[in-house]
Amino acid sequence: MKIDIVEVFTRAAKITWKHKILWIFGILASCGRSSGGNSNSGSRNGSGTGENLLSPEMMRQAEAFFESIGSWFEQNTWIIFAIVAFAIIAVVLQIFFTLVGTAGLARGVVHVENGVETLRFGELFSESLGYFWRLFGAALVIWLPYLTVLILSILAMLLPAIKGGFDETAMLSGAGLFLLAFCCCAFPFSLALTLYHVQVKRSIIVEDMGVFGALARGWQVFSQNIVALLIIGIVLFIASLIIGILLAMPVVLLILPLMQAFIRGNITSWQPFIAVGVFILCYSPVAWFISGILTTYTESVWTVAYLRSTQPREDAPIFVEANA
Repeated sequence: MKIDIVEVFTRAAKITWKHKILWIFGILASCGRSSGGNSNSGSRNGSGTGENLLSPEMMRQAEAFFESIGSWFEQNTWIIFAIVAFAIIAVVLQIFFTLVGTAGLARGVVHVENGVETLRFGELFSESLGYFWRLFGAALVIWLPYLTVLILSILAMLLPAIKGGFDETAMLSGAGLFLLAFCCCAFPFSLALTLYHVQVKRSIIVEDMGVFGALARGWQVFSQNIVALLIIGIVLFIASLIIGILLAMPVVLLILPLMQAFIRGNITSWQPFIAVGVFILCYSPVAWFISGILTTYTESVWTVAYLRSTQPREDAPIFVEANA
């Protein structure tokens, strides 16, 4: 069935703006999406001269800090187990909130399209809990074989370099071969698999299917609407990329001058680094909130597109537009 792409985008925008309770689920769903805001400081040596860029006072403060941290860890070895446990719990919570947020967003859009005027967070949250294990199982079935093959391919390409004692030429040739294979095979396949996974998730959430039934239903929807879904995916990717760059700009505009001044040796204390770190901590909730709104819109687009591709257009609840 042909999808009216313009209508899908406009309808999702209206739903996102009117039902702001969905923003909470968008913030939860954005837990599993990286913002790409990481930055690397590079080498500590300037221009390969081996000159230390840290001032004597900064070196003294850093050595004292790491010595105190080391002695504290020696006296409190339990903290290592606490950190490992915290990391595991954080990953579990991230997966949980991502899947529950995605389910809550899709169910909210379905309710709106069925004529519901007011959405309640508690009802959507309790309803979305019933889809968690099916969404988790579908993700494992779809992505685990792909990731296994990808990791084995990387190891196979690095094997000549390992046998050669990490020879630089062998490593460069292996890296070049991997990049070529990734661009030609892995990336297009990953894109297609992502679009297919989106339809499988909607089959579970919208039509309340099991894992294997959703795999078949998702393939049917994906294969019949591949061109429209590809266009929607490209538009959303470009929009998300632009917004992501804009969100990262405040941090980049602070870090780049700081690193330039550090490389030139114009910084003699840790105060500028602390100030930038405090700014990043304060700015992160703002970026997370905006990213949550973006996630709300993108997930609404995919849900509306799925509804338009699986329901006859004359069956769509047009009366909702009049009420809105």
